[in-house]
Amino acid sequence: MGREKLYLQDSALFMCDAVVLSCAPRADGTFDVETDRTPFFPEGGGQLSDVGTMEGAHVLHCFEANGTVLHRTDAPFEPGKTVRLEIDRQARLIHTQQHTGEHLLSFAYAHLFGAENVGFHMAETFVTIDLDRMLTDEQIAQGEAFANEMIWADRAVRIFTVDASELSELPLRKKNEKLRGDVRIVEIEGGEMCTCCGTHFAHTAPVGLIKVLEHTRYKQGCRVTFVCGTLALRWFAEENRELRRTAAKLSVKVDGVYDALLRREEQTAQLHNVLREKNAQLADLYSAKLLTESVSCKGYQLVIKMIPVDFETCKHIAEQVCKVNNLFTALFCTEGDRCRYLCMASEDCPVSSRDAAQNINRALGAKGGGNPKMAQGSFENACDLEEKIAGLTEMLSAF
Repeated sequence: MGREKLYLQDSALFMCDAVVLSCAPRADGTFDVETDRTPFFPEGGGQLSDVGTMEGAHVLHCFEANGTVLHRTDAPFEPGKTVRLEIDRQARLIHTQQHTGEHLLSFAYAHLFGAENVGFHMAETFVTIDLDRMLTDEQIAQGEAFANEMIWADRAVRIFTVDASELSELPLRKKNEKLRGDVRIVEIEGGEMCTCCGTHFAHTAPVGLIKVLEHTRYKQGCRVTFVCGTLALRWFAEENRELRRTAAKLSVKVDGVYDALLRREEQTAQLHNVLREKNAQLADLYSAKLLTESVSCKGYQLVIKMIPVDFETCKHIAEQVCKVNNLFTALFCTEGDRCRYLCMASEDCPVSSRDAAQNINRALGAKGGGNPKMAQGSFENACDLEEKIAGLTEMLSAF
């Protein structure tokens, strides 16, 4: 068709002049522009699209359609016009680092452990590969080290094209018998050889560094998340910044953060134990006080109160109070901008907590429910909450 894909010939080409062949407007105000040649890589094969400019207008995304590359721009162009296409070099650098690094890491795991790459995805801030078997922490680390040694050895990267009929004669990492016509091959010196349409360096050194961030079980194998080069530097910088902030907050040196957190956890656990004991004592005191304030109703005692405790303590108080025969209680406590309630009935109390909750829901615009012995709910806090709760006494005592 005569549309030259210059990125296939030279991954280091960032700028060229081209003739606009067509320009199609889109409903969102952008335009799909086709040119007779382009250095822009379209999204595909796991790699993200190049971005940049077309005669000053932004190229937001590129994709392939019917064998040609379309540039999504924020301005229209007249067919026949000659335009200057320029790639965002930083974005291209990052994409090329990730893709070349992916080849190295995939080769490392296949070469060392027979784990084949069955999936590849490049996001804006990280890359993932899916391996067909689960690897141990030690194996993941060994593969990472092996791939980085290949980077620092500055191995040559060769890109060439063969006819699909010749593929069976090549030691490819993955075979694809559906390919036809000219097929692009990427070969790393002393490493892998595979079919690939992405952008790559002429040598491995510009990848800089590969850092595996995590690996998790995925389907029958594992998913490895990693970053290369510029993204690795950003990741290390962010991690280092957060680590130093944490160290400063804990008043320790960076290498003492973990031990400081262990000490903090132990202190927190001790405080929680003390708090539980205090809350239990508080619950006993409140329970005794609430029982003296209970209201006599037809065949049972009623306790209804707003108390300044958390919901768990509120529940403990209700349980203590309901140890008394023929008693029903409705307790309220605040939680941020919400108020929570708990209805509970002793074993021999004739009042249904579920029915009481339904009446509270209607009266206070609350949501909640439960069973005859216990129900709970919540509603939006209000300035006249004490008055509203006091007004429930007559309604609940009528049960």
